[in-house]
Amino acid sequence: MTTQPGRAAIIDNGPQSGREGTRSFRIPISRAMGALDIVQIINAYDFGVAPARRNPIGEEVIYVVRGTGACYVDGHRYPLERGVGVYVPPGSVYQVENTAEDGDGDKVLETISVICPEDDGAETWLSPITADPLDTTPFRTAREDQQKAIAAGNRTFKLLISRSLGCQNVTQFVGVIPPGRAPMHHHTYEEAIYILQGEGRVWIEDAASEFKTGTSIYLPRGVSHCLENTGTVDVRLLGVFHPSGSPGEAYED
Repeated sequence: MTTQPGRAAIIDNGPQSGREGTRSFRIPISRAMGALDIVQIINAYDFGVAPARRNPIGEEVIYVVRGTGACYVDGHRYPLERGVGVYVPPGSVYQVENTAEDGDGDKVLETISVICPEDDGAETWLSPITADPLDTTPFRTAREDQQKAIAAGNRTFKLLISRSLGCQNVTQFVGVIPPGRAPMHHHTYEEAIYILQGEGRVWIEDAASEFKTGTSIYLPRGVSHCLENTGTVDVRLLGVFHPSGSPGEAYED
């Protein structure tokens, strides 16, 4: 981890450090490294159903990086594939299933989770949990390929999970940065970023650090920064920030 001014941090991709049934995971962003309210978790699921989980107070938003499967939230089944975002409300019981079998291509279901606030009381069950579904299936997912691209300067973003799905604490989006560098700016929210594609530099005040696919970036509120795309293809990033709002709200420095 590289620590920058204002408690910002750049965390390189690394091996999974935890195991929970079919799920392996690592936690690059959390209270332990200086984050205030959000925790980012990188998950990899093997074939089968992972243990059920519940966050008593934390809202959780999930994004599928690769693979296929399903997420069961309070008894409802939601299909998973690349580019799908999932909202898990506080108190909801959920499970993730990797449905890829031999010969089905990608064997690993990889997701990025952000929980806000970090929930010390998270509960895990070692066996599957069944529940009677509600009469009406609540909206809990959003597909990246079905969202409108919104311009912000020469960059674009697509909103996935936000207040429109009932999520109150955070906003989840996918941003696209073409080659080049934007002006230095700051936000009024705390942000956890994961680089889905591309390479470049993140500038924090007068310091710069390299990033590439798999890098996590933590940006506290008010820290002056910008991301520079130094490659030849667009940078794609997953951003989640608290409190919720618009990714287009930025204040130039």
